[in-house]
Parts: sequence; structure tokens; C-alpha cells
Amino acid sequence: MSRYTWDLIKESKRFYVTTYRRLGTILLVSVIMNLTMAIGLFLLYVNQPEHDFYATSGVVSPVQLTPLAEPNNTSVPLLEADAPQGNDNKVMPQ
Repeated sequence: MSRYTWDLIKESKRFYVTTYRRLGTILLVSVIMNLTMAIGLFLLYVNQPEHDFYATSGVVSPVQLTPLAEPNNTSVPLLEADAPQGNDNKVMPQ
């Protein structure tokens, strides 16, 4: 086997080795990036602040509500009634 043939064989094997190492490195970087994003999304989901709920009729300013763990099954309303408007006579458009 000549030196030239031996160099060709080594060069062809080196191509496969460098390609395998490059793809392995790319795969490793991709896995690390995916794990980092998954952990970041999990932390964002877990550390969300409590939501604020408001109620309004559009006439009065919003009233902040306190969230309940269960529905209100009593006959007592949670919000007080709106103040009556002074003008109860409404004109129907023609």
C-alpha cells in the first residue's frame, strides 16, 4: 500500500469522524437549549402572580373583587347594588 493510498484512506475516515463530532456537538447544544427553554417556561408558569379581578357596570368605577376558592351558593350577593341613576325616563328613538 502506497503512502498516497494510505493518506486517501485517512482523509476519508477523517471526514466521517469530523462530521460525526460536529453533528454530536450540534445535537448536544440543541438538547441543552431545549432543556433551558423548558426549565424557563416551567419557572414562568409556576411563578405567575395572582390575577386581579374587577367588576363594573360601565357607569361606576371598577371594584376589585376577592377571588373565592368555591362558588357562592348563598342567596347573599357578593357585590352591593349599583346606585340608582337620576334619569329613569328614557326616550325611545323614532
